[in-house]
Amino acid sequence: MERLCEFVKSVFAGIAISIGGMVYLSCENRYVGAVLFSVGLISVLMLQFNLYTGRVGYIISNGKTFLIDTVLSVFGNLAGCILAGLMKASIGNVSALCATKLDKPLLTVFADAVLCGILIYICVEIYKRYNTVVAVVFCIPAFILCGFEHSVADMFYLVNARMISQQSTVFILTVILGNAAGAVLFHAGTCLFNRRRMGEQGYSKHNK
Repeated sequence: MERLCEFVKSVFAGIAISIGGMVYLSCENRYVGAVLFSVGLISVLMLQFNLYTGRVGYIISNGKTFLIDTVLSVFGNLAGCILAGLMKASIGNVSALCATKLDKPLLTVFADAVLCGILIYICVEIYKRYNTVVAVVFCIPAFILCGFEHSVADMFYLVNARMISQQSTVFILTVILGNAAGAVLFHAGTCLFNRRRMGEQGYSKHNK
């Protein structure tokens, strides 16, 4: 029952991000749309839904159960994106957007996903530490305007554009791995920095 609850929270996260995507696609001004996309991640953080990109950075510092739930969150997020994506006809220029994404070389896709993973980790970590969504309002527009790849948002775009194929599946898997690499890398670096800083503070106090 507990795992089912976690899965449902993943579905809700996929729907929340999809709504952010709908807002972005519906805005004529891409800058306004990029800012309003933040409603998706803000909803996820405030309501404690299970978003893959918000969880994956912490898999190295949590147990097996967290890892399993994070993997399952991918499928829950996908289910939410499918539900939301099929509820509406293709929005705005989503087909052109997806075509541009699928035309990227996979190495470029992976690199863009790594950078997005870093930005999402920053959003979540700052929220955890300071209970503020201010980072979301800056980091979300940053990844959108830079053309970085967010696996859950891309799931929604592809479903809404009805562009499901072997190519799009490979694309999404590449983005999933890239998001994980970026988030895990930054989390590991943050943990290392914090341990070193705490060690230096302890050494300083000991030698006063």
